[in-house]
Amino acid sequence: MQDLQGRLLGRYQIVEELGQGGMGVVYRAYQPSLNRHVAIKVLPPQLSFDQQLVGRFQREARAAANLRHPNIVVIYDVGEEKGIHYIAMEYLEGRTLKQLVEEEGPLHPKRAAHIVEQVAAALDYAHQRG
Repeated sequence: MQDLQGRLLGRYQIVEELGQGGMGVVYRAYQPSLNRHVAIKVLPPQLSFDQQLVGRFQREARAAANLRHPNIVVIYDVGEEKGIHYIAMEYLEGRTLKQLVEEEGPLHPKRAAHIVEQVAAALDYAHQRG
């Protein structure tokens, strides 16, 4: 994956990489027009040649944009610039679950259950809406 740090992607200034997954890289970016930070999920260039994956990526953005739930990030924008497909979404400060466990050790069962409940509620909400 090319390093986008410092580059402009659409109306967003890429600040730093936050993480990677099978379907993309997520960056923290700055949106000057609204004076806010956003998270930008970018489809890796090697996947951009597969029109089925590009379509899936765009459908993911459209589907998620219609969801309003406290445990689901808000989607702001979907776009493509110079062959780079991206989804702009709400940026949330905090730690990942992996970071939490690495820093604090195994979670107390009640705390783990609370996290699972939040994830399950979001998945149930999304599933009910297709």
